[in-house]
This record gives sequence, structure tokens and C-alpha cells, in this order.
Amino acid sequence: MRGKPEGFFSEYTFDLIEQWYMKFGDLFNLICESNDHEDFLKHVEKPFIQLCKEISKTLPSYLAFQPNNSLVQNASIVEKVMIDADHVEDYELCLQADFSEIKLLYIQITQWGIKGGVREEIYQNLLREVAQKKSKAMMELISYKASIFYPDKYVLIEKSDILYYLGFKRLVYEIAEWFKQYLPLLILASADDPIPVIRQYLSEPKERDFNSLIEKTGLDDKKLKRWLHTVNRKGQAIICGSPGTGKTFLAEKIAEYLIGDYGFSELVQFHPAYSYEDFIQGIRPQSQEGKLTYPLVPGRFLEFCKKAESYQDTCVLIIDEINRANLAQVFGELMYLLEYRDREIPLASGNRFRIPENVRIIGTMNTADRSIANIDYALRRRFAFLELRPNYEILRRHYHLKKDFVEKLINILKQLNQAIADKNYEIGISFFLTDNLDDDLEDIWSMEIEPYLEEYFFNQQEEVEKFRWKNIKDNLCIQNQQNQ
Repeated sequence: MRGKPEGFFSEYTFDLIEQWYMKFGDLFNLICESNDHEDFLKHVEKPFIQLCKEISKTLPSYLAFQPNNSLVQNASIVEKVMIDADHVEDYELCLQADFSEIKLLYIQITQWGIKGGVREEIYQNLLREVAQKKSKAMMELISYKASIFYPDKYVLIEKSDILYYLGFKRLVYEIAEWFKQYLPLLILASADDPIPVIRQYLSEPKERDFNSLIEKTGLDDKKLKRWLHTVNRKGQAIICGSPGTGKTFLAEKIAEYLIGDYGFSELVQFHPAYSYEDFIQGIRPQSQEGKLTYPLVPGRFLEFCKKAESYQDTCVLIIDEINRANLAQVFGELMYLLEYRDREIPLASGNRFRIPENVRIIGTMNTADRSIANIDYALRRRFAFLELRPNYEILRRHYHLKKDFVEKLINILKQLNQAIADKNYEIGISFFLTDNLDDDLEDIWSMEIEPYLEEYFFNQQEEVEKFRWKNIKDNLCIQNQQNQ
């Protein structure tokens, strides 16, 4: 997610804070005395208000108003700039509660970036309040999620990450997670019956729409569940199949399901010239101030993993046509980490590297291009292989208004695949998933299927002749299908 999202913080935002802080000593004087107040409003205050609003959207809707709960009824995220007497140099997002105007968490915009954290002294006071009022409830909370009582003092999101790497969505998510982590303490200290609300806060994310995934992919639920489990268990898998079976489409839909609301996916395509330097790291010439330099630059996978470290949800890298590159060469020392996901290794740059636990890798492999047998065995055992065969049921569903026609097409495809007699070279169904098959079918068959058959049956021309368009079109009766 590179680049500055529209209407959010810019490089100039942090330049203003640095310049004005050095000039005035703190932002309180800046607001009162600066002649550039409009500049300040536009580049600092306005994006900060936007940030507060976006964070409030990510919190549960019942936080704002809920009957019979004194805290939840009156709690609100302040969607304006607040100046704290003890931290006048910082802009803050604050939480207000009815039992006291307590500022448990804070967000500060500084010249170095954005810092979020917990006010330790207020946090300790709140723990004592909870222990005195609801000791049993407090113990239930501790046993449910003990880590909530061992907070980090703060997390700093650096300026460069905000502007060029993490982007707007990640910043909102990370700050909102701080609020979600500590709000149960406020509820526990003030609500009459806090446990149901606390459990709602600490519950697992909403279940993803598995039925929608079944509908999109056409796979049966048992196979799909097993494949999802395998990807998560192993960490990396390869969807392999013959041409036209929908491998890339399936990989994208599985990734879309796995990433949830706060993950991301990216796609990279391998080819014979793809190298370790492209994927992991390598020296690349760059021009800087008229001079040619040769820095060691992170490759696509290292950049992906760095980005994934900033996300709580699953992040998926799809490697399309994974077997077209020299995999042992491209992966290098990554071979070790694929098997030992909880360890790290030194890189040539001197840095140590590990694969974040939320990273998944899904490759696609055309078995007609190169079979599994040609993949290095050491690498092969590090991946789970998910075999995808032609799924004729998808054709039936796609052309459900043309039942007679689609059954004839499926019958011909079955005959053709029986003649091929090798699952690695079967003709898949995605060739025929077009918006207007009546007009496209002849072109698809004569310009895509026939050349493929001529190559496969290069010394068996009689087999090719059986399945030429001129010999199969009458069996389809395509001229009669347009009105069905």
C-alpha cells in the first residue's frame, strides 16, 4: 500500500510540526500565535480529525449507545483535536467515560511519526478500581485474556511508514486495536453487568462467509475446508492442474477469504528469468545525485513480509506459474524457513529474517507446462499440493439456462480428456466461461483447443482430426442453442 492516501497526512504535515515546535516550543503557542493557522488546520488538524473519525468507525457500534449500561451509554470517541495539559506539544485522541474524564490511551502526532500508548498511572488506578469493585469479574477477565494486563507502554508508527508503507488503513487499524484492548477495563470498572459486553469485545472476528466461497469456487464444502486447513497448517501450498482448470482464480478467491478485513494479498508471476535477487534481495544499480550506486535492495518477498508484519490478519502471497522459475535458485535460504516457520536466518545484508506467522504462500502450477516430478524434492516436501481437475459442475451452473447444450459440451470434453488420458494435460472448463459462448465457441475451439491438441498429439494426427471443430460442431447443435 505505497503512496499517500488522499486527504491524509503528508510529508508537509511533519515538516510543519518540526518547524513550528522548534519556533514556538510547543503546539499550544503555535495555535494561539502562528500567522500560518490556516496551513496548520489544513495539513495537521484536518487529517487528524479524519483519523479520529475513521478509528471511531472501526469500534463496535454498541460502544456509543446501549440502554442499561452507564459506561457504554455515555462513552464516546472524541472526534476533534484535544490538547492535554501535560502534553501540549501533542495532538491526541481521547476516550471519555461517565465515572471520570479519564484519558487511558493517547495518540500523538510528532515530527517523527505517530505514537500510540497507554497512560500507565491511569491504567494502574483503573486496575485498583476494578479489583475493589468487581474482583470476581476481574479474575474472569484475566483468565479469559491475561495478556491484557501486560501492556506495552507505546507503539511508534514512523513517519516514513505512514507516508510510504503502512498507509491509511493500517494506521487506523493499529490505533483502533489499542482502544479495543483496554476498553473492557473501563466497562469492568463501571458497568453493572460487564461480562457479556467484555466477551463481545474479546470474541473472535466475525466468521468469514464460507458459503460465498463455495459459491464462487464451485468446490464442495468438504474439499474446500480441507484445503483451507492445509494452507493454514502448512503455511504454503501449490494449486496444480492442467490448463483451464481455474487455478489462479481459485488462489485469488482463497486468498480473499483468508485475508479477512485487515489482511492483504499480492500476486507475483514467476518466469524462467526470475531470480533470487528479484525475490529475496540483490544488488541493483541506482542513480543518486548523478552518481551510480549499487545498494543491496530487498526483493519482492522481503518487501511483502515487511508489510505483513504490520497487519494482524492473514496476508497471502500468490505466486502464479510457480514452476516456470528455477525454484531452488529463487528461494535460496528461504527453503529453510519454509520448513521451520518459527526460526530466523541471517541474510547477506547482515539483517536477520523470519517469515511472519501471518504469511501464507499459495502457488499455482500448470502441470502441462512442467510436472511436479520436475520440482526439486526438498522444495516439493515443503509445500502441500492441491490437485485441481476439470470441474464440469461449474459449466452446468454457469450455463444453467442452456441445459441441453452444456451437457453436449461436457460430453465432448469428457471424450477429449479420455483420449488425452493424462490428468496433467486435460482440457479444463475455464476456456468456455465467457459472456457470449454462442459467438465465441468456434474461435475458442479452433484457435485455442486445436493448437493445443496438435502439440499434444503431434504424432497422432488421427486423434486431432476426431476433435476438430468441423467434426464436433454438429454434435453441439450450436445454431439451435441461442434461444434456449
